[in-house]
Amino acid sequence: MNPRDYPMQENDDLCPDIASKAYTSKFARESDTPPSICVVEAVAEAIETDPKDLQPLYESIDPDALNILLESPHQFNRGCITFRFAGCNVTVSTDEWIAVLPRVND
Repeated sequence: MNPRDYPMQENDDLCPDIASKAYTSKFARESDTPPSICVVEAVAEAIETDPKDLQPLYESIDPDALNILLESPHQFNRGCITFRFAGCNVTVSTDEWIAVLPRVND
């Protein structure tokens, strides 16, 4: 899945205050692409760089844990996870949204 800019609507996301100021992307739980890869792709798109040029995601968050939480609706079915990655604040919602807010000062 290639990240794209999706307009967010308030009822689509649990964190609309973050998403309204950020680059947003959507991922699908049923997709063959894990949420952790979608996060890397979304951040790379937001800061206009190649995903291979980013630091490893595991330096910011455990990618396997992120995938388990977001791929299993029985584990974590409502909420957002926010963390810093590649100089950005990243919020991933159980509503299948990724919001990337590049930071001015890291």
